[in-house]
Amino acid sequence: MNLTDYAISKGGTGTLKCPVLATVAEKAGCHVGTLYQIALNKRKPSYRLANKIHEATRGRVSRTELLPAAFGRAA
Repeated sequence: MNLTDYAISKGGTGTLKCPVLATVAEKAGCHVGTLYQIALNKRKPSYRLANKIHEATRGRVSRTELLPAAFGRAA
């Protein structure tokens, strides 16, 4: 699942002002703008941030989805 789909599944909008993305950003230790750019595929997360997002979403947003070059392609 990607970040936008995750936000929508939790009742958010997936936009820059989405409270779900803001919560994930806070838990992952990054700025919501950074997370939004990642959700739009305009920016790739670092290996460390991909892990933190994965943990912040309780595995619903996979590391593979976020950074396939480091974690491999999804099956």
